[in-house]
Amino acid sequence: MIWELHELGFLPMQDPLGHLSDPALQPIERLALNLPRLVHERAFRRVSAEYLAEPLDWDSILSAREEHESERLFMLYSYFTSAYVHSPGLPAVDRIPSYLAVPLARLARHVERLPILSYASYCLHNWRRRDPNGPVALGNLELLQNFSLPGHGKEDEDWFILVHVDIEARAGAALRAVHAAKAVMAGDNSGAMETLLETTAGSMTEMNRTLARMPEGCSPDVYYTKVRPYIFGFTDVVYEGCFGDVPQTYRGETGAQSSIVPAMLAALGIRHENSLLTQHLDDLRNYMPRPHREFIRAQTSVRDYVIRVSTAGPGPDRRIKELYNECIRQLVAFRSRHFEYAVNYIEKKVTNPIATGGTPYIPWLHQLIEETKAYLLE
Repeated sequence: MIWELHELGFLPMQDPLGHLSDPALQPIERLALNLPRLVHERAFRRVSAEYLAEPLDWDSILSAREEHESERLFMLYSYFTSAYVHSPGLPAVDRIPSYLAVPLARLARHVERLPILSYASYCLHNWRRRDPNGPVALGNLELLQNFSLPGHGKEDEDWFILVHVDIEARAGAALRAVHAAKAVMAGDNSGAMETLLETTAGSMTEMNRTLARMPEGCSPDVYYTKVRPYIFGFTDVVYEGCFGDVPQTYRGETGAQSSIVPAMLAALGIRHENSLLTQHLDDLRNYMPRPHREFIRAQTSVRDYVIRVSTAGPGPDRRIKELYNECIRQLVAFRSRHFEYAVNYIEKKVTNPIATGGTPYIPWLHQLIEETKAYLLE
């Protein structure tokens, strides 16, 4: 796989590929380039087959691809399929034509994810640096693929996604810190644990600073009308030529498919009450890249260690408890800001209280915040 834990967290080790050079794949690139215009003209369903008329040998193509090339192919076909299914102003469809469905399903098996646009393609593999030697940070990032045209939502769409890319990069230090915690606890080194928790809290503070910038470049009205419509899931949709033509249902793209918060929950020892909410969150892990899911499962909670060293012995370490609590507070702040955006960007505009990931988000987000606060140590 193309990911291992590094300074940019769950972002790929190699910057995402911006263009496929294989001549046989140029019709795919041309469709990707023209997708925003075709969507705007409500012509994508009608003409997309013309771009992809030439059959391709996907076994041969994938056997010769490097993984960052496969990720680009999967990202593009995920966009194509969502553009086909979610076409505002056109009648609903319950079938994906085989020229889209078969490659998407084949690519999904190859990258070990589900055959729909999810966070990994929408965000993690959908950016480039303007200055290749500069940071992965807002101001030095551009989006690789859009649904919207310039002047018709592209700018807000870019900002919405690139804020998430920046958050992923800012999370890298926290993820590396909590990954090291198991060895630190095994050596019973409270000083090193203080350093790890301080790093984690600082990293999460930076995540919150980035998240707070969302309104700078993405307005609630444009998000609701130009960004959100394309990232819903599929309900009882036939992928022609796949799955025995049995209708398939998949969740839509959502930030809850990011692996950052689940990893932090595991590391901080936060367990939410079992409910339909937690079942939904567990299901969303199926949309994460396999190495990310494995990273979450491998985390060891620091909570019991923090409680022990901050309450026991002749010289209890009060600072370690305060640093742990600061991590909790930063997580609460992150979830609270997300709740605020859910209200302002979605809830005030809808009668249907279902998020793109398929959850009734307002009561559930509030529940997550309150349950997280309960883990603050006294």
